[in-house]
Amino acid sequence: MWTIEDGIERIRSRGLKITSQRIAILKLLKGRKDHPSAEKIFREMKKTYPTISFATIYSTAQILQDAGLLQILTIDEHRVFFDPNPHPHAHFRCDKCGTLEDIPLDEGLLDGIRSSSSHDIDTVQVYCYGTCRSCGEQGPTTTRPRKNTRVH
Repeated sequence: MWTIEDGIERIRSRGLKITSQRIAILKLLKGRKDHPSAEKIFREMKKTYPTISFATIYSTAQILQDAGLLQILTIDEHRVFFDPNPHPHAHFRCDKCGTLEDIPLDEGLLDGIRSSSSHDIDTVQVYCYGTCRSCGEQGPTTTRPRKNTRVH
């Protein structure tokens, strides 16, 4: 796991300014397990920095992703989520409640994906969708038909 000092150094090494807002975003994301959305980060930051913009949130997230400290997740077609765990793993999103969780990935699976392509693969994102255990215990839904498992 990275530290605030790591984040500051990686931002500085890209020739970028170390602003109080960037440091606050680093502190807000460090060690989180909840995969906050851009909107959630914005709401949390707005309390201390009332003039912060979504552009600052997104540009800082892009800087942190480029620095290898963050993953920007597009697992939901309506929102962007941030994962401060840069190590390879998959993500699961519950179709019913929207819960977003990490799923460990076997390094052999990643090696298999990389070796099966003639391209130089830098990043692999694996998104899984379904029903979480909590929602599954509540019984089947009548609003959404059960889908077949598909691989993309």
